[in-house]
Amino acid sequence: MVCLFCHKRIGPLRRLADRRFCSADHRKKFTTARSARALREAEDLYGFENLQGTSWRAITQVKADEKSERRSGFGTTIFVSLAVLFLILTLSEFPTNRAPAPRSMSPMPETNPRPGKSGFAQVIGKLIQNNSSGTLREDFRSGFGNWEGLRASDSDWGLAGGEVRPASLRIWKPSTPLANYELDFLGAIDRKSIDWAFRASDVKNYYATKLIIAKPGALPNAGLIRYIVLDGRERERVELPLPLTLERGVDYRVRVSVQGNRFLTSVNGQLISSWMDTRLSRGGVGFFSEDGESSVLKWVSVSERDSFLGRIASHFSLITFPTAR
Repeated sequence: MVCLFCHKRIGPLRRLADRRFCSADHRKKFTTARSARALREAEDLYGFENLQGTSWRAITQVKADEKSERRSGFGTTIFVSLAVLFLILTLSEFPTNRAPAPRSMSPMPETNPRPGKSGFAQVIGKLIQNNSSGTLREDFRSGFGNWEGLRASDSDWGLAGGEVRPASLRIWKPSTPLANYELDFLGAIDRKSIDWAFRASDVKNYYATKLIIAKPGALPNAGLIRYIVLDGRERERVELPLPLTLERGVDYRVRVSVQGNRFLTSVNGQLISSWMDTRLSRGGVGFFSEDGESSVLKWVSVSERDSFLGRIASHFSLITFPTAR
Protein backbone atom coordinates (compact mmCIF):
# COMPACT_ATOMS: atom_id res chain seq x y z
CA MET A 1 0.00 0.00 0.00
CA VAL A 2 1.64 3.25 -1.19
CA CYS A 3 1.03 6.97 -0.65
CA LEU A 4 -1.09 8.56 -3.39
CA PHE A 5 1.15 11.67 -3.33
CA CYS A 6 4.75 10.38 -3.15
CA HIS A 7 4.13 6.70 -4.03
CA LYS A 8 6.18 5.49 -1.07
CA ARG A 9 5.06 2.61 1.13
CA ILE A 10 2.79 3.57 4.07
CA GLY A 11 3.84 2.12 7.43
CA PRO A 12 1.54 -0.26 9.38
CA LEU A 13 0.84 2.23 12.19
CA ARG A 14 0.09 5.04 9.76
CA ARG A 15 -2.37 2.79 7.88
CA LEU A 16 -4.54 2.53 11.00
CA ALA A 17 -5.26 6.27 10.75
CA ASP A 18 -4.82 6.87 7.01
CA ARG A 19 -4.54 4.13 4.38
CA ARG A 20 -3.96 6.55 1.48
CA PHE A 21 -1.20 8.98 2.55
CA CYS A 22 2.07 8.56 4.45
CA SER A 23 1.74 11.91 6.25
CA ALA A 24 -0.76 14.66 6.97
CA ASP A 25 1.26 17.06 4.82
CA HIS A 26 1.02 14.81 1.77
CA ARG A 27 -2.73 14.38 2.28
CA LYS A 28 -3.11 18.19 2.38
CA LYS A 29 -1.09 18.70 -0.81
CA PHE A 30 -2.95 15.97 -2.67
CA THR A 31 -6.42 17.03 -1.47
CA THR A 32 -6.03 20.72 -2.34
CA ALA A 33 -6.03 19.98 -6.05
CA ARG A 34 -8.79 17.36 -5.98
CA SER A 35 -11.29 18.49 -3.36
CA ALA A 36 -13.30 20.78 -5.64
CA ARG A 37 -13.72 18.12 -8.30
CA ALA A 38 -14.68 15.43 -5.76
CA LEU A 39 -17.38 17.59 -4.22
CA ARG A 40 -18.80 18.49 -7.62
CA GLU A 41 -19.17 14.77 -8.34
CA ALA A 42 -20.83 14.25 -4.96
CA GLU A 43 -23.30 17.03 -5.71
CA ASP A 44 -24.18 15.40 -9.03
CA LEU A 45 -24.80 11.99 -7.44
CA TYR A 46 -26.31 12.80 -4.04
CA GLY A 47 -27.83 16.23 -4.60
CA PHE A 48 -27.21 19.54 -2.88
CA GLU A 49 -29.56 18.86 0.03
CA ASN A 50 -27.32 16.14 1.50
CA LEU A 51 -24.20 18.26 1.53
CA GLN A 52 -25.72 20.47 4.29
CA GLY A 53 -25.35 23.67 2.34
CA THR A 54 -21.66 23.17 1.51
CA SER A 55 -20.74 23.74 -2.12
CA TRP A 56 -17.61 22.67 -3.99
CA ARG A 57 -16.56 26.31 -4.12
CA ALA A 58 -16.79 26.71 -0.35
CA ILE A 59 -14.80 23.56 0.38
CA THR A 60 -11.73 24.98 -1.38
CA GLN A 61 -11.73 27.89 1.07
CA VAL A 62 -11.49 25.80 4.27
CA LYS A 63 -8.58 26.91 6.37
CA ALA A 64 -5.62 24.61 6.94
CA ASP A 65 -6.05 24.58 10.73
CA GLU A 66 -9.69 23.46 10.31
CA LYS A 67 -8.53 20.52 8.19
CA SER A 68 -5.96 19.62 10.84
CA GLU A 69 -8.66 19.57 13.52
CA ARG A 70 -10.78 17.25 11.41
CA ARG A 71 -7.88 14.85 10.93
CA SER A 72 -7.18 14.73 14.66
CA GLY A 73 -10.87 14.08 15.29
CA PHE A 74 -10.68 11.14 12.90
CA GLY A 75 -7.91 9.57 14.97
CA THR A 76 -9.99 9.93 18.14
CA THR A 77 -12.96 8.29 16.41
CA ILE A 78 -10.78 5.31 15.38
CA PHE A 79 -9.51 4.87 18.96
CA VAL A 80 -13.00 4.97 20.49
CA SER A 81 -14.37 2.64 17.83
CA LEU A 82 -11.62 0.09 18.43
CA ALA A 83 -12.29 0.20 22.17
CA VAL A 84 -15.98 -0.50 21.59
CA LEU A 85 -15.13 -3.37 19.26
CA PHE A 86 -12.80 -4.99 21.81
CA LEU A 87 -15.57 -4.75 24.41
CA ILE A 88 -18.03 -6.47 22.06
CA LEU A 89 -15.47 -9.15 21.21
CA THR A 90 -14.82 -9.81 24.89
CA LEU A 91 -18.47 -10.03 25.86
CA SER A 92 -19.15 -12.43 23.01
CA GLU A 93 -16.78 -14.98 24.54
CA PHE A 94 -18.69 -15.28 27.85
CA PRO A 95 -21.04 -18.29 28.09
CA THR A 96 -24.70 -17.53 28.55
CA ASN A 97 -27.73 -19.53 29.57
CA ARG A 98 -29.91 -18.13 26.86
CA ALA A 99 -31.43 -20.42 24.29
CA PRO A 100 -29.53 -20.33 21.00
CA ALA A 101 -30.83 -17.90 18.42
CA PRO A 102 -32.66 -19.45 15.48
CA ARG A 103 -30.48 -20.10 12.49
CA SER A 104 -31.01 -18.20 9.29
CA MET A 105 -33.04 -19.99 6.65
CA SER A 106 -30.11 -21.08 4.50
CA PRO A 107 -26.47 -20.11 4.00
CA MET A 108 -25.60 -17.40 1.54
CA PRO A 109 -22.80 -18.34 -0.87
CA GLU A 110 -19.53 -16.51 -0.40
CA THR A 111 -19.21 -14.60 -3.66
CA ASN A 112 -16.89 -11.80 -2.60
CA PRO A 113 -14.08 -13.21 -0.42
CA ARG A 114 -11.51 -10.81 0.96
CA PRO A 115 -8.09 -12.51 0.95
CA GLY A 116 -5.24 -11.23 3.03
CA LYS A 117 -7.06 -10.44 6.26
CA SER A 118 -5.34 -11.21 9.52
CA GLY A 119 -6.66 -13.73 12.00
CA PHE A 120 -7.96 -10.86 14.14
CA ALA A 121 -9.88 -9.43 11.20
CA GLN A 122 -11.41 -12.87 10.55
CA VAL A 123 -12.60 -13.04 14.17
CA ILE A 124 -14.19 -9.61 13.75
CA GLY A 125 -15.89 -10.74 10.56
CA LYS A 126 -17.35 -13.79 12.27
CA LEU A 127 -18.49 -11.67 15.22
CA ILE A 128 -20.28 -9.25 12.92
CA GLN A 129 -21.86 -12.07 10.92
CA ASN A 130 -23.07 -14.01 13.96
CA ASN A 131 -24.14 -11.27 16.36
CA SER A 132 -25.30 -8.29 14.31
CA SER A 133 -28.96 -7.57 13.88
CA GLY A 134 -30.95 -10.23 12.06
CA THR A 135 -29.78 -11.37 8.65
CA LEU A 136 -32.24 -13.36 6.55
CA ARG A 137 -30.93 -15.62 3.81
CA GLU A 138 -32.83 -17.53 1.19
CA ASP A 139 -31.63 -19.89 -1.54
CA PHE A 140 -35.08 -21.41 -2.29
CA ARG A 141 -34.12 -24.96 -1.33
CA SER A 142 -37.36 -25.21 0.63
CA GLY A 143 -39.50 -23.78 -2.15
CA PHE A 144 -41.67 -20.66 -1.95
CA GLY A 145 -43.38 -21.14 1.42
CA ASN A 146 -42.02 -17.82 2.71
CA TRP A 147 -43.09 -15.87 -0.37
CA GLU A 148 -46.58 -14.54 -0.86
CA GLY A 149 -48.41 -12.84 -3.71
CA LEU A 150 -51.80 -12.51 -5.31
CA ARG A 151 -51.67 -16.01 -6.74
CA ALA A 152 -51.85 -18.99 -4.39
CA SER A 153 -50.26 -21.55 -6.73
CA ASP A 154 -46.51 -22.14 -6.84
CA SER A 155 -46.74 -22.74 -10.60
CA ASP A 156 -46.51 -18.97 -11.12
CA TRP A 157 -42.78 -19.05 -10.26
CA GLY A 158 -40.40 -21.60 -11.77
CA LEU A 159 -37.75 -23.46 -9.74
CA ALA A 160 -35.13 -25.72 -11.34
CA GLY A 161 -31.55 -26.54 -10.40
CA GLY A 162 -31.55 -24.12 -7.48
CA GLU A 163 -32.54 -21.21 -9.72
CA VAL A 164 -35.81 -19.28 -9.53
CA ARG A 165 -37.63 -17.58 -12.38
CA PRO A 166 -39.99 -14.96 -10.89
CA ALA A 167 -43.29 -14.03 -12.56
CA SER A 168 -45.98 -12.07 -10.70
CA LEU A 169 -44.79 -10.12 -7.66
CA ARG A 170 -44.09 -12.17 -4.54
CA ILE A 171 -42.95 -10.64 -1.25
CA TRP A 172 -40.58 -12.33 1.19
CA LYS A 173 -42.74 -12.51 4.32
CA PRO A 174 -39.94 -12.47 6.98
CA SER A 175 -38.74 -9.11 5.61
CA THR A 176 -42.06 -7.24 5.69
CA PRO A 177 -41.71 -5.79 9.26
CA LEU A 178 -38.38 -4.14 8.42
CA ALA A 179 -37.76 -0.46 7.69
CA ASN A 180 -34.01 0.03 7.18
CA TYR A 181 -31.93 -2.76 5.66
CA GLU A 182 -29.55 -3.90 2.95
CA LEU A 183 -30.88 -6.17 0.23
CA ASP A 184 -28.33 -8.37 -1.55
CA PHE A 185 -29.10 -10.83 -4.30
CA LEU A 186 -27.41 -12.72 -7.11
CA GLY A 187 -29.26 -12.96 -10.38
CA ALA A 188 -29.03 -12.89 -14.15
CA ILE A 189 -31.04 -11.36 -16.96
CA ASP A 190 -32.51 -13.95 -19.30
CA ARG A 191 -34.67 -11.61 -21.35
CA LYS A 192 -34.72 -7.80 -21.10
CA SER A 193 -34.50 -7.18 -17.31
CA ILE A 194 -34.34 -8.31 -13.70
CA ASP A 195 -36.96 -6.69 -11.41
CA TRP A 196 -37.26 -6.27 -7.66
CA ALA A 197 -39.32 -4.44 -5.04
CA PHE A 198 -38.47 -2.99 -1.62
CA ARG A 199 -40.35 -1.31 1.23
CA ALA A 200 -43.24 -3.51 0.09
CA SER A 201 -45.98 -3.61 2.72
CA ASP A 202 -48.09 -5.71 0.31
CA VAL A 203 -48.37 -6.37 -3.42
CA LYS A 204 -50.13 -3.03 -3.98
CA ASN A 205 -47.68 -0.71 -2.19
CA TYR A 206 -43.95 -0.80 -2.89
CA TYR A 207 -40.96 0.78 -4.61
CA ALA A 208 -39.95 -1.02 -7.82
CA THR A 209 -36.65 -1.13 -9.71
CA LYS A 210 -35.66 -2.75 -13.00
CA LEU A 211 -32.12 -3.34 -14.22
CA ILE A 212 -32.56 -3.53 -17.99
CA ILE A 213 -30.67 -4.26 -21.18
CA ALA A 214 -31.87 -1.11 -22.88
CA LYS A 215 -30.73 -1.70 -26.46
CA PRO A 216 -28.68 -4.14 -28.52
CA GLY A 217 -25.61 -3.03 -30.39
CA ALA A 218 -23.83 0.11 -29.17
CA LEU A 219 -22.23 -0.06 -25.72
CA PRO A 220 -22.88 0.67 -22.90
CA ASN A 221 -26.32 -0.89 -23.14
CA ALA A 222 -27.72 -0.79 -19.58
CA GLY A 223 -30.49 1.22 -18.01
CA LEU A 224 -32.41 1.49 -14.76
CA ILE A 225 -36.14 2.03 -14.31
CA ARG A 226 -37.65 2.98 -10.95
CA TYR A 227 -41.14 3.88 -9.82
CA ILE A 228 -43.54 3.65 -6.90
CA VAL A 229 -46.77 1.64 -6.69
CA LEU A 230 -49.47 3.05 -4.39
CA ASP A 231 -52.83 1.30 -3.96
CA GLY A 232 -52.02 -0.86 -6.97
CA ARG A 233 -51.31 2.06 -9.32
CA GLU A 234 -47.88 2.75 -10.80
CA ARG A 235 -46.65 6.32 -10.40
CA GLU A 236 -43.66 8.45 -11.39
CA ARG A 237 -41.71 6.07 -13.62
CA VAL A 238 -38.14 7.25 -14.27
CA GLU A 239 -35.75 5.64 -16.76
CA LEU A 240 -32.02 6.36 -16.54
CA PRO A 241 -29.10 5.25 -18.74
CA LEU A 242 -26.23 3.53 -16.93
CA PRO A 243 -22.49 3.44 -17.72
CA LEU A 244 -22.62 -0.37 -17.76
CA THR A 245 -22.63 -3.17 -20.28
CA LEU A 246 -24.95 -6.04 -19.35
CA GLU A 247 -25.06 -9.49 -20.90
CA ARG A 248 -27.76 -12.12 -20.87
CA GLY A 249 -27.04 -15.15 -18.69
CA VAL A 250 -24.26 -13.47 -16.69
CA ASP A 251 -24.56 -13.36 -12.89
CA TYR A 252 -24.69 -9.92 -11.31
CA ARG A 253 -24.62 -9.15 -7.60
CA VAL A 254 -27.01 -6.33 -6.73
CA ARG A 255 -27.07 -4.46 -3.43
CA VAL A 256 -29.80 -2.05 -2.38
CA SER A 257 -29.29 0.06 0.75
CA VAL A 258 -32.60 1.24 2.22
CA GLN A 259 -31.97 3.80 4.95
CA GLY A 260 -34.52 6.42 5.98
CA ASN A 261 -35.66 8.24 2.87
CA ARG A 262 -32.56 7.45 0.77
CA PHE A 263 -32.05 4.42 -1.46
CA LEU A 264 -28.69 3.43 -2.97
CA THR A 265 -28.25 0.72 -5.60
CA SER A 266 -25.00 -0.88 -6.75
CA VAL A 267 -24.14 -3.63 -9.23
CA ASN A 268 -20.99 -5.68 -8.61
CA GLY A 269 -19.82 -2.98 -6.19
CA GLN A 270 -20.41 -0.03 -8.55
CA LEU A 271 -22.90 2.59 -7.36
CA ILE A 272 -25.47 3.18 -10.10
CA SER A 273 -28.40 4.96 -8.43
CA SER A 274 -29.17 7.24 -5.50
CA TRP A 275 -32.62 8.70 -4.92
CA MET A 276 -35.01 9.77 -2.16
CA ASP A 277 -38.69 9.38 -1.28
CA THR A 278 -40.71 9.55 1.94
CA ARG A 279 -44.06 7.94 1.09
CA LEU A 280 -43.29 4.35 2.17
CA SER A 281 -41.49 3.96 5.50
CA ARG A 282 -41.59 0.19 6.08
CA GLY A 283 -41.91 -3.03 4.13
CA GLY A 284 -40.05 -6.04 2.78
CA VAL A 285 -38.47 -7.15 -0.47
CA GLY A 286 -39.91 -8.95 -3.45
CA PHE A 287 -39.23 -9.99 -7.04
CA PHE A 288 -41.26 -10.09 -10.23
CA SER A 289 -41.10 -10.20 -14.03
CA GLU A 290 -43.56 -8.51 -16.36
CA ASP A 291 -44.64 -9.54 -19.85
CA GLY A 292 -41.66 -9.92 -22.18
CA GLU A 293 -39.19 -10.12 -19.30
CA SER A 294 -37.40 -13.08 -17.78
CA SER A 295 -34.70 -13.36 -15.12
CA VAL A 296 -32.99 -15.91 -12.88
CA LEU A 297 -32.63 -15.46 -9.11
CA LYS A 298 -30.09 -17.60 -7.20
CA TRP A 299 -30.06 -16.29 -3.63
CA VAL A 300 -31.29 -13.38 -1.54
CA SER A 301 -30.05 -11.82 1.70
CA VAL A 302 -31.59 -9.05 3.80
CA SER A 303 -29.61 -7.51 6.69
CA GLU A 304 -31.41 -5.22 9.12
CA ARG A 305 -29.54 -2.06 10.11
CA ASP A 306 -31.74 -0.65 12.86
CA SER A 307 -30.21 -2.18 16.02
CA PHE A 308 -27.27 -0.76 17.99
CA LEU A 309 -25.05 -3.74 17.27
CA GLY A 310 -26.04 -3.67 13.63
CA ARG A 311 -24.87 -0.06 13.34
CA ILE A 312 -21.54 -0.94 15.00
CA ALA A 313 -21.14 -3.88 12.63
CA SER A 314 -21.80 -1.64 9.65
CA HIS A 315 -19.23 0.87 10.94
CA PHE A 316 -16.46 -1.69 11.40
CA SER A 317 -17.14 -3.41 8.10
CA LEU A 318 -15.35 -0.42 6.51
CA ILE A 319 -12.07 -1.10 8.38
CA THR A 320 -9.36 -3.43 7.02
CA PHE A 321 -6.67 -4.38 9.51
CA PRO A 322 -3.05 -4.69 8.32
CA THR A 323 -1.50 -8.15 8.00
CA ALA A 324 2.00 -9.20 8.85
CA ARG A 325 4.22 -9.81 5.83
